[in-house]
Amino acid sequence: MAVAHDAHVRQLIVRAKDGTIPSQEVKEIARTISEGRAGPDLYWLLYAVARAGGPAYEPLIATYLIHPEDPEVSGLAVQVLTGHWRMGAKYSKQILELLGSPEWDLSDVVFVAAVSGAGAILHDEFDAELLRALLKLAEEGRGEYNDDLMQRFTVEAIARGLGAGHAELTRLPEGVTRAEWSRGLLRAARDRLHEAARQL
Repeated sequence: MAVAHDAHVRQLIVRAKDGTIPSQEVKEIARTISEGRAGPDLYWLLYAVARAGGPAYEPLIATYLIHPEDPEVSGLAVQVLTGHWRMGAKYSKQILELLGSPEWDLSDVVFVAAVSGAGAILHDEFDAELLRALLKLAEEGRGEYNDDLMQRFTVEAIARGLGAGHAELTRLPEGVTRAEWSRGLLRAARDRLHEAARQL
């Protein structure tokens, strides 16, 4: 029974990627989720709805932005709303909360998604609070063992937020070290915040 169930879930994921789930079935899956009947398949059912149903299911996906019961589900909701659908600005308060490293996010799945999501939001529209939060994380870290990696990731999110493309993130200008590039970027972020404050 469990094998057949796993095969069904795998098939559902493939069909979601292929775009071959009919809208009526997407509705049924969404109903299963909203009625609390998804059980351990919640992540994959939500994935299928997001992938096959699109932004029409924004309210359902948004209810899982803060989901302590399963950080993976929360991370998925952040990725979908900020990265795929570019609707993150509506949820900047929740993203700010997740940038604070909630204690239930033991493996940093949600934190990483929130950092990336904040970069995506900033790329689409300026948000002083989000930029300030990212800048603080990039400069001060979180006081944890893996801060170097997290700070680098945060600097890259700021770069995307300030308009850097993929090529700029993967290939630094000749003769510029990553540390120099990071310092220049953080200066640019601080300047952007000062400029925004002057315009108030």
